[in-house]
Amino acid sequence: MKTTITFMLVFFTAIFSLNVHASSFCDGFREGYKSIKGNIALVPICPIEPITPIGSTPFREGIKAGMRAAQR
Repeated sequence: MKTTITFMLVFFTAIFSLNVHASSFCDGFREGYKSIKGNIALVPICPIEPITPIGSTPFREGIKAGMRAAQR
């Protein structure tokens, strides 16, 4: 019982930390998508955040991913 509770606590903590970390990427994705499709467009679900290259930011990578998605 104790191990189950510990496992669930670790699992939910890991999920929450991934969600918080991906928020700037997803914000950039929305901005990039709307810059191509317009402000009224329905934005698709944010993809999984890739590894950020050196010299870039997650927000900037999100903008590029959103623009690529909008051009498809």
